[in-house]
Amino acid sequence: MKLITETCTDGVISARFVNGGSDEISGYRICFSLLSKCSVVSGCKLMRQFGGYVEMAPDNQGSLKIGEEWNFSFKYDFDRHAPANVSWGPMGAYLKLNDGQTVDVISEPIKFPISQVTSKKKLSAEEPDLRLIPHPLSWKKKSATCSLSGGIKLTGRLNKTEKKVISSYRSLIDRMGFSCMLNDQGVEVCFENAEKNFGDEEYEMQIKPDQIKISASHYSGYFYSLVSLLQLREVYNDSVPCGEIRDIPRFSWRGQHLDCARHYYEVESILRLLDLMAFLKLNRFHWHLIDDESFRLELPSFPELAERTGLRGDGYLIPGVFGGGKGPEGGTYSAEDVKRINEHAESLGISVMPEIEIPAHSKALVKVMPELRDQQDESNEESVQGYLENTINPAKQETWDFLNKAIPEIKSMFPFGVIHLGCDEMPQKIWKKSPAINELKKQQGLESTEDVQEWTMKRVVDIVEKAGGRPAAWEEAGRGKKGGIGHESILFSWSGKEPGLNAAMEGYEVVMCPAQHVYFDMAHTPEPHESGVSWAAFISLADALEWDPVSSNEPELKEKIIGIQGGLWSETVIKDSDMEAMLAPRILALSEVAWSTSSRKRRINEFVGAARYFGKIFEQLNWEVHELV
Repeated sequence: MKLITETCTDGVISARFVNGGSDEISGYRICFSLLSKCSVVSGCKLMRQFGGYVEMAPDNQGSLKIGEEWNFSFKYDFDRHAPANVSWGPMGAYLKLNDGQTVDVISEPIKFPISQVTSKKKLSAEEPDLRLIPHPLSWKKKSATCSLSGGIKLTGRLNKTEKKVISSYRSLIDRMGFSCMLNDQGVEVCFENAEKNFGDEEYEMQIKPDQIKISASHYSGYFYSLVSLLQLREVYNDSVPCGEIRDIPRFSWRGQHLDCARHYYEVESILRLLDLMAFLKLNRFHWHLIDDESFRLELPSFPELAERTGLRGDGYLIPGVFGGGKGPEGGTYSAEDVKRINEHAESLGISVMPEIEIPAHSKALVKVMPELRDQQDESNEESVQGYLENTINPAKQETWDFLNKAIPEIKSMFPFGVIHLGCDEMPQKIWKKSPAINELKKQQGLESTEDVQEWTMKRVVDIVEKAGGRPAAWEEAGRGKKGGIGHESILFSWSGKEPGLNAAMEGYEVVMCPAQHVYFDMAHTPEPHESGVSWAAFISLADALEWDPVSSNEPELKEKIIGIQGGLWSETVIKDSDMEAMLAPRILALSEVAWSTSSRKRRINEFVGAARYFGKIFEQLNWEVHELV
């Protein structure tokens, strides 16, 4: 059984299903997933649709003999979703027969007209003044070199903090395959507790031919200095230039987001990502656990949420969206998993922020708990991903019964204490025809849907704060006549820089994560063989590097813009390792922009020169890297 698809110039996808099996078939439908909704063009009937998951049958249902073909065509509903590359073709295809049996179908990568193939533009590389990524605050090079071929030996009287640093560092280099870095016969490295009060992540390092001195005051400062040494050893092939490094990050929040709702990542894959983050001095992990497609976090108070939505596939509550196929596919995260990830992250100087998506992006939640919606609501709201009725209703007491239990429970699992509440991409028709919302508006003196959102998010903030946490949300949560969600919350600006700058002007602390620069689910280039989406941009290494979170003409906002964060949404991820080339090498640019001041951040050609030395490191880590373009 085989499915062959190709695009036409008008965006239509033509398909050929070939019966390559051993039997004639009848009464069948083909099932697969796309990145969003589609409509029939010819040759088929749409039998079921759930977001991008579809079931299609021939419009003239008859038998298909061995070797015969069924030809049909379809098209994405939204113009912005015109196929750009192989990620836009059918994923997880299988055949469903009338008796309920399922049959695997081989789905070839979608083909594109030759005229759509583009030529690549290579970036030239210059030798950097220092091959370290991210670039430090200052670097004073000396003429000599220090040989680290025999590794390093940590000496002196070590206090409790320093011993803990060394233990975490030893574990990291063992996992990464650099265990020979620590060696009793290596160059002496002396920790010095700084007389001046260094910042949490600040350090100084003096590299001499026969000795290295490190000064810091806190755990992360010592840890990052050792990470820098490891980097230098690898990129300079053991012969490290002597000199003095002063280093302190530009931003306190240097994050990477991972969408584990659309694709379930094994715990080991998440730990592996955390190790890479630490190697690049990133210190915040935004763990996206809950969305329309799944509620992956196991909550003792609501075990049915993970039990019923953690796996997807044929016959499950959630069908095989985003390549899930006939399944079962997926998984859930237990309290033990969360504890393991938190402890691993903490040892690397990384804090973990979970996200619970409300009030939209809640399709999986309301599939299990329909009482969180107004059953008389006839709004028929549709999300930008094509999900119908994917929002909870704040006029329902059941909604608050759930949130008053779930949020404190989630908060108790995450020591960092910052809880991301979502609040993005509200469907246009949300609550428009809900009698319960109309009554709420009368009771609370609310006029618009935006007023209802603001009232809802402020009430959720109160739950978070009473549980001892700090709220965070996407940029939309800042909207409202009374200032939005409230200035005690952190806002994440994703649609561009402008909403973040505006929020900073209004007094919010802001994390910049503009999709045009740091959404790493975007394809690297326009070439059809690439993976990824492109609704915001095609993002090259240069695009990820050449931007500044703080506008030069608004320096007064720098105190409110607390950092930047990369995003990896997983609609196009089929297996865990797919994240590797989506992140690398662009995650190197994320590190540079997050750590280095605008005056110390390197120009693209010099940065490419530094990044190319990291090929050896990624190879050591067995981490796939997209080519530098």
